[in-house]
Formats: sequence, C-alpha cells, structure tokens
Amino acid sequence: MRLINQDRDPIIVGGFYRSGTSLLRRILDAHSHIHCPPEIKFFRDFHGDYFIDDLKHIRFFTTLRSIGLSEEDLFEIYGTAFIRSHELAAQRLHKIRWGDKNPENLLYLDEWFKLLGGKMFFIFLVRDPLDMIASLLEMGFPKTIPSVFEEKIDLFKKYAERGLAFAEKHPRVSRIVKYEDMVRDPKAELSRLFAFLGEQFEDGVLTEFSSEERQGGLEDPKILRERHIHDKSIGRGEKDLSDEQQRFILQHCHAIIEKTGYGEILRS
Repeated sequence: MRLINQDRDPIIVGGFYRSGTSLLRRILDAHSHIHCPPEIKFFRDFHGDYFIDDLKHIRFFTTLRSIGLSEEDLFEIYGTAFIRSHELAAQRLHKIRWGDKNPENLLYLDEWFKLLGGKMFFIFLVRDPLDMIASLLEMGFPKTIPSVFEEKIDLFKKYAERGLAFAEKHPRVSRIVKYEDMVRDPKAELSRLFAFLGEQFEDGVLTEFSSEERQGGLEDPKILRERHIHDKSIGRGEKDLSDEQQRFILQHCHAIIEKTGYGEILRS
C-alpha cells in the first residue's frame, strides 16, 4: 500500500501516557532527516476507540460505514491516504523520512505493519511505572484514561503487553528505549537510537526539540513548558504514590516490569 519509495523506513513511536513520547517525538522531528508531527488520531477515529465520546454516532468513520464498503476496503482507502499525507508533509519540509507518535500506537502495531508492508521501525518508550503512574495521576486525561486507579493500571498493562508482544515478534525493527536513559544521558542514548534507525546523531536535536515550530498540534500540554532535557521527575513515584498504590502496581505489573528492564524496583 506504500505509494512512493523513501530512502528510510517510517518510525512508529508508542508508549503509555506520561512515558516521554512527546519529548521523543520532538527530538526526532528536530533531526534534519525526520518529520515527526504531533499526534494524528487516525486509528482511534477509524475504530471509534475512545474512552468517552458523546459524538461517536456522528463521527466521519462511523457514518462512512453506511456507504456499503467493507471494513477492509475502507481501511485500504483511508489508510493509504493517511500514509500519503505523512509522505507529502515530509517531502515538503525537504525531509527524507517520517515518523508517527501516539501512545495508542501500541494498540495498532499490527495494523501499522500491514499498512506499511512491514517497512517500519518501532520505538517503544518505557518508564519506571511508579513514576509514570504518579505523573498520570497529576495530569488526569479524563476523556482518555479511566478515573478508577485499578482501571488505569489495567490499561497500562494492555498497552505494555501489546508493545512487548510486537517487539518480541519483530525484534529486527523494534527498540525499547528507557525514559531514564534518555534524560540522564541524552547524547549517549539518542546516539544509540539514531544508529539503530540508520541516522547520524545531531547535536541540534538536544536544543531544537523545544523550538517554536514544534509547539502546535495535539500533544501532552506539559511538554510545552520544557526547554531542556532533565531528569528531575525520576523517583517521583515513591514520593507521590501511597504505599498501597505502589504495592498494587508492583504486584499487578510484575512481568511487565521485569521485561521492560525495571526489575530492580521489585527487589528494592
């Protein structure tokens, strides 16, 4: 379904809410070869996959299904247009490849793989779940995330399990990046990441990620205030979460914590 040949395969970024995907998106977009815009909700809109949506019955894709085409036909038509939009946007900025960042990309990786004919890179951004959930509780996102604490954890498990399953199935094109590594020593971690993507690290990504040209679009509002990469939020979970909340996360996410490289918090 790809319409044109590009020099580099697209980059699909996913990670649970408050894992640092907005920061990584901006860093990628600051690279001279990569266009990675703010979130585009193609898959969520196509599937009507929203936690709360009072207008679902009049959304474009909901009403489009009455036209009489199959789900496969609709996906091919509008999925192709979605990819073409990314390609044209990158070309008009004189960039040779593009990326797409959404937390919920984790839920649609198989569809991405099909849409791109397997020609893609997947970056799975992970973070200490205690810190991530503490940050999520601060931000809320009431129309995206359930209000009940236990349901938030179930949603996190769903996202993480999908990302891990895809990475295990497609290890050659998948890379797990730890938020802590990215903010503690950004040049070292990003150099490894760009090498995986077949790109050279550029010092400008560490400063230009916060430039005005990356301030628009749908994105986590907290990133708008960030001008420098810092590690100040590491360890906030132990301070901001109750002992009961911490125990619940560690007990219910044990396997995910181990697989994503955070086993030390289970033994601390």
